[in-house]
Amino acid sequence: MRNIIVAIAAIAFSIPCYSQDPKDPVDYSEKRNEINIGFFNAFELNTINELGIGYKYSTEKGALRLATGFSLGTQESEGEQYQHNYSDFGISPRVGYEFHQNFNRLRLYYGVDFVTSFYKSVSEHTYVDPATPSTEIRTYKNSKVGLRPILGLTVFLTNSISLSTETYLNLLVYKTTHEWDNSDDLSTDTSKGIDTGLGPLGIVSVNFHF
Repeated sequence: MRNIIVAIAAIAFSIPCYSQDPKDPVDYSEKRNEINIGFFNAFELNTINELGIGYKYSTEKGALRLATGFSLGTQESEGEQYQHNYSDFGISPRVGYEFHQNFNRLRLYYGVDFVTSFYKSVSEHTYVDPATPSTEIRTYKNSKVGLRPILGLTVFLTNSISLSTETYLNLLVYKTTHEWDNSDDLSTDTSKGIDTGLGPLGIVSVNFHF
């Protein structure tokens, strides 16, 4: 996170400051509403990232945060004696509050989110061999709930558009369920536990202020 903050700070300070009138400087904290979209990983642009959209309502010292991430995917393949279908779906709504420290075009923020998430994938294999036809369905479900302290940095490109990056610490409890259905038998395996760990570096969002 330190390298990302340094890089964004360098970009921000490289923006010409003479565009502001010293007698009437731009107040980058005056707009109360913010829509943020994207949440792509700047270090892994060639991968499929979870999309997201969020909203913030700012006060003088901080902001209420509402956001959700989501993902959806499907895949199909087939051969002479098999067919394979795969689908997955995930959603992760969250609500929280952040505190602000404003430095002209830079905003350092920190706070905590209450996080929930649900993810499900279904993988279906059908073997069409006339001698031994069979179908196997594997279902995976994962749900989480807990708290997520966050630390981030925003760079205002204009008073209406900014870029943000943040990292977080997960403090979540989870429940995972695996199901196997192979036509002859159905089995289920369930596990519960605690998920702790730092979020990935390089997550960037584009923000619109109004």
